[in-house]
Amino acid sequence: MKRNLLKIIELIFVNLITLTRLLGAFALPFIYIYKGPSISSIVILILFLTDAIDGFLARTFKISTFLGSILDAISDKLLNTVSFILLGLTYNIMIPPLILEILILLISYSTYKYGGNVQSSKVGKIKTIILDICVIFSFVLISLNAFNTNNHIINYFINNTTTYINIFGSIISISCIIALLDYIKKYKKVRNNPKNEKINFKDKTRKTFKEVMKNGIDTNYYTIHKDESILEQFYK
Repeated sequence: MKRNLLKIIELIFVNLITLTRLLGAFALPFIYIYKGPSISSIVILILFLTDAIDGFLARTFKISTFLGSILDAISDKLLNTVSFILLGLTYNIMIPPLILEILILLISYSTYKYGGNVQSSKVGKIKTIILDICVIFSFVLISLNAFNTNNHIINYFINNTTTYINIFGSIISISCIIALLDYIKKYKKVRNNPKNEKINFKDKTRKTFKEVMKNGIDTNYYTIHKDESILEQFYK
C-alpha cells in the first residue's frame, strides 16, 4: 500500500514538472513582452531544464506513462514553437526551424496513424539537445543588451549578437533537417510494413474517458503498449 502511494506521489510530481513547462510556454510571450528578454532567458532556461528533469525522474522512478509522454511531447513542441516565434520576430533565421518543427509534427502524426509508437529516436533526442542549447544561448545573447557595462567580453557579444544567433539558427535548422529525414524514414518504414494498416476508426469502439485516463496513467499499461500507435490507445 505504501509503495503504491509512493508511486502515485512520484507520478503526480513528475507530471507536474511537465505541466509547468506546458503552462510556462503559454506564459512566455507575456513574460517576454512585459518583463523583457532578461527575465525571459531565465524562464527559458528553467523550462528547458524541466524537460531533462522530468524524463530523468520518469526513468529513475520507472513511472513512464502515455499521459506523461503526451504531455511531454506537447510541452516540448509548444515551448519550441513559442521560442522560435519570439526569436523570429527579430531574427528571420529562426523561422526555418519553426517550419521544420511543424513538418516533424505532421510526419509524426502520420506515423502514429499507421502504427508508429511514441518513442523518440536517438536522432530526435540529439536534435532536441542541440535545439535547447542554441535557443537558451540565443535568449541569453539578446538579454545582454539590458546590461550597461564596460566589460569588453559582454560588449563583444552584444555587438555580435546577430552573428551568433544566425549561427545558432543555422545549427538548429541543420539538426532539424537531419531529424526530419529520420522521421520520414521511420514513417516510410512503418507505412510500408504489411503488418501495419492505417487505423480505421469506424471499425473500432472508442474507449470511455475514464478508460483512457486509467490506461494513460498506468505504468504497466505503458510498458506493454508503448510500441503501439498512440492513437490506438483511444480505441478498443
